[in-house]
Amino acid sequence: MDNKCVAGQDRGNIESRCPAAVDMLKTGIFCCLLDENLTFCWGNTSFFSSIGYAREGFCAKFHDLRQYYAEAPGDFAAIRQAVENGSREIETAIRLPVKNGGFSWAHLYGTIVEDRAAGGRVLRAELVPMDVLAGEKEGLERLYQQKLQYFYFMLDSYEGNVYVSDMETYELLYLNQCACDVLGIPAVKALGRKCYEVIQGRTSPCPFCTNSKLCEEAFYEWEFSNPVLERTFMIKDRVINWEGRRARLELSHDMYSTEYKLAKKDQERDALIRSVPGGLARVDGRDMRTVLWYSGSFLELIGYTKEQFEGELHSQYDYVHPDDIGHVADVMRQSRETGKPTAVESRIVTRAGDVKILMVTYSYVSGEDSWDGVPSYYSVGVDVTAERKEQARQRQALEDACKAAQVANDAKTNFLSSMSHDIRTPMNAIIGMSVIAQANLGSPEKIQDCLNKINVSSRHLLSLINEVLDMSKIESGKIDLLSERVSLPELIEDVMDVFRPLAAGKHQELRINADHVRNETVVTDQNRLRQVLVNLLSNAVKYTPDGGSVGLRIREVPSFAKGRGQYEFIVTDNGIGMSEAFIPHIFDPFSRAEEAKAKQIQGTGLGMAITQNIVRMMNGTIEVRSTLGKGSQFIVAVSFDLCEEKEENDEELSGLPVLVVDDDRIICESAAEILDELGMRSSWVLSGKEAVRRVVAAHEAQDGFFSVILDWKMPEMDGLETLKAIRKNLGRDVPIIIVSAYDYSEIEEEFRQAGADAFITKPLFKSKIAHTFHQFCRSGRSDAAARPAGTATASMVGKRVLLVEDNQINREIAAELLAMHGFLIDPAENGRIAVDKFAASAPGTYDCILMDIQMPVMDGYQAAEAIRALGRGDAATIPILALTANAFATDIGKAHSAGMNDHVAKPIELDRLMETLERWIK
Repeated sequence: MDNKCVAGQDRGNIESRCPAAVDMLKTGIFCCLLDENLTFCWGNTSFFSSIGYAREGFCAKFHDLRQYYAEAPGDFAAIRQAVENGSREIETAIRLPVKNGGFSWAHLYGTIVEDRAAGGRVLRAELVPMDVLAGEKEGLERLYQQKLQYFYFMLDSYEGNVYVSDMETYELLYLNQCACDVLGIPAVKALGRKCYEVIQGRTSPCPFCTNSKLCEEAFYEWEFSNPVLERTFMIKDRVINWEGRRARLELSHDMYSTEYKLAKKDQERDALIRSVPGGLARVDGRDMRTVLWYSGSFLELIGYTKEQFEGELHSQYDYVHPDDIGHVADVMRQSRETGKPTAVESRIVTRAGDVKILMVTYSYVSGEDSWDGVPSYYSVGVDVTAERKEQARQRQALEDACKAAQVANDAKTNFLSSMSHDIRTPMNAIIGMSVIAQANLGSPEKIQDCLNKINVSSRHLLSLINEVLDMSKIESGKIDLLSERVSLPELIEDVMDVFRPLAAGKHQELRINADHVRNETVVTDQNRLRQVLVNLLSNAVKYTPDGGSVGLRIREVPSFAKGRGQYEFIVTDNGIGMSEAFIPHIFDPFSRAEEAKAKQIQGTGLGMAITQNIVRMMNGTIEVRSTLGKGSQFIVAVSFDLCEEKEENDEELSGLPVLVVDDDRIICESAAEILDELGMRSSWVLSGKEAVRRVVAAHEAQDGFFSVILDWKMPEMDGLETLKAIRKNLGRDVPIIIVSAYDYSEIEEEFRQAGADAFITKPLFKSKIAHTFHQFCRSGRSDAAARPAGTATASMVGKRVLLVEDNQINREIAAELLAMHGFLIDPAENGRIAVDKFAASAPGTYDCILMDIQMPVMDGYQAAEAIRALGRGDAATIPILALTANAFATDIGKAHSAGMNDHVAKPIELDRLMETLERWIK
């Protein structure tokens, strides 16, 4: 049969065949699209019969339900509202217009579904005539009355007390004969009265009424001692529908009933079971798989509800891990064979898939001894998952600690082997060069060469020793940080003094820059910060091939803490880099990359560990990024307390135009920003040719530059060529400052002859630039601008020093070095002699005291305190400088506490010693 419903040419592919199985149903079913007019798709034979139409006639006349309900638009609107309520299931009563006029009533049960064939969502509806429903309702009513009569019968025959009361009015609606006997009144005298009046003799509702705790789904159980009846009741309450009224059903047993006593025993048993820390189960001994009974936290333990356990596992032992079932069965059989309890640790799998570890005990009871004749295994299971995981964690921790100790032991063994080699190498050079020098006493050139090599080797040996001692101090927690006022420009200059010769020896390109550094004076430990930067830069030079590039960038980033500045020190290189596997171990003591070993690069493997520890002690961080064969980047981020800096009057610089010339855009932008902050007008170019063009053009436009800041090393046209070209075009009208990351001492004379006015080393700090420009403004083109700020010029010739040193060789060396610079030396072998000599001298005899610390008779600390305690004017003012191998922060602190002014570490670095003497001797 063709059931296709055709309703015009515009129907397209909306129509579909009515399923054959649906067409055979006796109830009317139809389907329509959920569009605006509910376009009709199909209907079954019973649907068309119920409204008096043939299929073809209906489809020819009605395109959609709106047309079908044209005479009853309200009914169509009701159907539309039903399908638009957001629910997939629809139930409503509707009228069906019939062919010959009038309506038939039906109940519509509909479902909204997606139908790809129809091209969208459709409504599939079943129509049930109202007369059928009426017949069903009569049957249901009869069944309800039968059930209700049975319910009354059950209440009447209940062996305990039964009360039913209205939950709003408290009116007693029913009580059984047992309750009447307990109350001592017939039901006719109790019904209609308040429950609290009849049962408890009260005139108002009970303050402890449990109505608010009741529901229809389960009983609420409680216990109550009734003072009127002088009995204790075990009570169960729940909400029921009693002839259309919301009522409270109460079942109770008093203390004299057997049920009450059994209930109390059940309570005691449940309390005992709850005290067991786990789940209890009785397993059928015949198949060793079926769980006959369970209690305690059994279901919680296995992760199933009662319905899930009985419906999905069919009360079987299948929650036990498949790999453990066989072993568990063997342990259960042991209990049956030995007659004694057994225990096993096994895994179970919860319904959620989690694996737990249980400790389970089994006790076998034979069929003869069992209450129901079924042999059984009674078991108790306790969850020990957390304990086993903790044990596994501790075991793993012990194994890791053992491995770490082994690795550390191997590392230290390797370290000692490496140190033996590294120390013997410079020692061999020192000893060998000494022998060669002694053999060539008549050749000054040969002796000079040997001494130079001895100096280099001894310095390398000293650096090795310092690293080992530093690491020892750090690991023992004895290292301390000093808090002192530090000028970042001076600190960076000190670092570069160490670093530039190393880079120059390998012909490496230097890129040094200060970025947004607005606060140049901070509080930190100057020596330790210098050590961090020197370590990083030395490594960068060491692991970068000849001709490579090494950079240092200092940035001040925004800080939200008042009075503190946040700084980044970024060291980069394009050297050998590190493998991804080694990067996590770069800060481990004694560790060195295989690439470094392969290239035979010397080192202890302690430098980076020391660096990281110092940064951490400064509450900073150090980050490393590296690619093997491409280079590395180290970022040190630290915050410092800021020092208030004296604001210099920059009004004389206001509006002065300055041109910055550098091939590095970042340096140009940074310098221009500093100039703008000084109130000057900045411009910048990236090449020498462009610089010459700009300078000449500005001069011709009568808006010439006040000064030019010119980089020394640039591609194509370098700084010297650019300088000569500017002087050729403009003469000496424009002051030119040469800036460089390199040591300019070797080229200074050549640049001066070409017309350079001043020299500044990179990085460009605001203070350096401002100092130089102020010199230009105040004295024109001044040679003083060529000298870095803060360089000492005072002559030390004729200054008398009391040198206190117990070691004769060290005393001779120090005396000779000081005499070379014009000092007059008065030696003392220990602290006592030094105090006596100073006390016996006339005031002002000595300009300074150099004091060793560790000496016999009286050490340096005691001697300094004794001198300061002398009752003469110069005793309190004479500079006392510690000259000692005790070079740690704690030693410096002790020296200051004893009254010393400064500290110079052994072995003596002459430049450092002279700088310190010039600072303190007036």
